[in-house]
Amino acid sequence: MSLHEIAKSIKALKFGLLSPEDIRKMSVVNIVTADTYDEDGVPIEAGLMDRRLGTIEPGQKCQTCGNRVGQCPGHFGHIELARPVVHPGFAKTIYLMLRATCWNCGKLLLAKEDYERYTLMMDRYRRMWPQLRFKLADRIIKKANKTSECPYCGKEQFKIKFEKPTTYYEEHPEGNIKLAPNEIRSRLERLTDQDAALMGLDPRLARPEWMALTVLPVPPSAARPSITLESGVRSEDDLTHKLVDIIRINERLKENIDAGAPQLIIEDLWELLQYHVTTYFDNETSGIPPARHRSGR
Repeated sequence: MSLHEIAKSIKALKFGLLSPEDIRKMSVVNIVTADTYDEDGVPIEAGLMDRRLGTIEPGQKCQTCGNRVGQCPGHFGHIELARPVVHPGFAKTIYLMLRATCWNCGKLLLAKEDYERYTLMMDRYRRMWPQLRFKLADRIIKKANKTSECPYCGKEQFKIKFEKPTTYYEEHPEGNIKLAPNEIRSRLERLTDQDAALMGLDPRLARPEWMALTVLPVPPSAARPSITLESGVRSEDDLTHKLVDIIRINERLKENIDAGAPQLIIEDLWELLQYHVTTYFDNETSGIPPARHRSGR
């Protein structure tokens, strides 16, 4: 089949988010150790260069597909996070959804007549003018943001304050209350598929709570290959260095939670995990210092 024939056979592209279940299904190994190689230079099992993730060494076979360098496509692993963290790429979207939904019952803050009218409009736009769906979603979110009392449970709504890159506060009369990522995730879980669709998402491909990560995909070793310097020292890719940071802090956080450490220590480690995940995705994120090597690079 020629490239022209392949291009002609593509009818559409759909973009979505990976659910925690999808990440685990596509993973070949749960990465639990930050170490990469042992003293003999052999990749450590369940480490970031585990041979099940693919092979980058000439003559070595991948332990997942059995192919060598050039034929092995590489395979994903995953890290089970001790606590949820916000995906920095969707921090603004999370903010808009928190503002537009009830903190108590999770419903979209629209009066019943508005809800029914916008649902009919969204269905029509989806069939006839898909590009207008996002403009309508923006209008729906802005209208919901203006509601001060939930039309469904009657609870007073509090303003949400967003500090870049991933910090959220709820403004109460007695002061601001910081929303932890697990609280944010539980609120997003309460959104119905219909409410998510009215805010511009396709819930079959992107549920709101998937924007708060509980599982982190680990790219194949071929996507972050190590190199051997002239001195014979092995040098790892920047992505691998960041994943090492994530695993170390994640393990420390898990150990402190299991040991019943004070909440202040747990919160500090949790914030550090969030920092490493944020700089892993984008090391030029505004509002936080960039991650650097010891050399300053």
